[in-house]
Amino acid sequence: MKKLNVIIADDDCSSKSLLSHYIKLLPDYQIAGEVSNGEELIQLVMKEKPEIILVDINMPIVNGVEAAKVCKQLHPFAQVIFTTGYNEFAVEAFNLAAVDYLVKPIERTRFFIALEKAKLGLQLQKRMEEKQYMASKLAIKSNQTFLYIAMDDILYVEKEGRKSLIHTVDDTVETIESLQEIEKRLPPTFYRTHRSYLVNLRKIVKIESFGETYLAYFGTTESIAHISKLQIHQVHRLLGE
Repeated sequence: MKKLNVIIADDDCSSKSLLSHYIKLLPDYQIAGEVSNGEELIQLVMKEKPEIILVDINMPIVNGVEAAKVCKQLHPFAQVIFTTGYNEFAVEAFNLAAVDYLVKPIERTRFFIALEKAKLGLQLQKRMEEKQYMASKLAIKSNQTFLYIAMDDILYVEKEGRKSLIHTVDDTVETIESLQEIEKRLPPTFYRTHRSYLVNLRKIVKIESFGETYLAYFGTTESIAHISKLQIHQVHRLLGE
């Protein structure tokens, strides 16, 4: 397992030494750097992008709360643990979504609990990212193969007989799934422009009249989708939103 990088920000040398000692007792964490004020912390976070930041609140130049705000903007997934000799900043600290707020002198067991909270927060973020990643893909069975197609790569889906053809920027994938089944799993940017076409409206670059129907074009690709006369006004309205 990859060790989690920790930055310690504290202007008191004895406090930094104690926290450093505690971290070295644990195999899952490593110190990525130590600083003595908020300005140095911001610079080091930009450079190292640590998983965990230990921040003393009363530091010179830029205090810990203000520095943590900037660090969260620069590196939103960083887990912040505040350390301080006072407790009047607790509400402001938690408004920053801090993992924990430790009042000095910091007990070892209490510190270990805070680090475990930070680790759990990182694990939850990773799971959320994985879910979002999978949600951005369309799972399709084509013959005996399962394919995972990025939604944003899909130009349109076309019904052809009992099959559906998924047209992407670079390829066409054939599946026995119906247009209706696929439509349920696509985001609202896809619209049924025709009884046989389900189009990614974000990808349309031009629409032309063609006899009793309309044709949608998608830039450099030669693929063309159809838009029925019944749907053309609604398509124009959606594209204009």
